[in-house]
Amino acid sequence: MRSKPLLFALALALLLAVTLRPSPLQETPPPGPVVRIIPPPAEQAVPEPEKEAGAPAEVHVIEDCTVTWYTADTYGKAPDHPAYGITASGLPVEEGVTCAVDPAVIPLGSEVRVLYADGSAGTFQATDTGVKGEWVDIYTPSYDYAVQSGMQKLTVYWTAPKEKEMTPND
Repeated sequence: MRSKPLLFALALALLLAVTLRPSPLQETPPPGPVVRIIPPPAEQAVPEPEKEAGAPAEVHVIEDCTVTWYTADTYGKAPDHPAYGITASGLPVEEGVTCAVDPAVIPLGSEVRVLYADGSAGTFQATDTGVKGEWVDIYTPSYDYAVQSGMQKLTVYWTAPKEKEMTPND
């Protein structure tokens, strides 16, 4: 008979231990970063882009564009020709400015930016023609430089010309 009260006391102690033990949800979290749930930001009205002249121009990209260099002597007009050194747009060739493009790919008057293999870039104006497809031919007065530069596959960015017509006096 003595074992019944002992078993009862043991069962009661076990029941109290399980019942009074703190639940895992009530335990303090281990030290570490605090995670807070942040509600999403309230929706804000996005202003419509301006459609005036101040809006930025759309930039077009040509990856692996063929880039070459030409001189006034290598583009097919003799020095005594009346149009020698004059581009298809009527503007004279100018070092660091003039480049030839296919107008079906890049419109004449576009700003053309060539990203060179060394990370530098050159900015030109598409004022001449004479190439076909995704090709940019950059004017240089130096035949040696044109030959040394050869033909390269580079990334070219271009923006279409502004509404204003190109004139030789620009």
